[in-house]
Amino acid sequence: MIPFKTDTEISSYLIFPRFLIPLDLSNDAKVLYALLLDRAGISKKKGFIETDGTVRLYFTVEDAKTKLRRSRKVTTRAFHELESCGLIFRRKQGLGRPAIITLNLPVDERRSSNDR
Repeated sequence: MIPFKTDTEISSYLIFPRFLIPLDLSNDAKVLYALLLDRAGISKKKGFIETDGTVRLYFTVEDAKTKLRRSRKVTTRAFHELESCGLIFRRKQGLGRPAIITLNLPVDERRSSNDR
């Protein structure tokens, strides 16, 4: 370990939206949302955009399980929590292909991020 100083380089990090803190979600679901938000930024840069302008996002349960270091059951539950409160929408493609995920932002959060 080294002390954090003014000239210390900071490695990459995840954005953790403040609106998640008071929500009645598990910590796993909150961290999963932060991971999805990070992945959405990458997808946007790479041009994975749907015809309606939304960012196309692929993040399998296996990917999430590995990143969260949690079981498949816990990871699946986190995805369901995010879906049930409307923070994500998953469109299944079938035939073993990953679901297309649409990430949603609360209305107030979207407006305040545009003001910055």
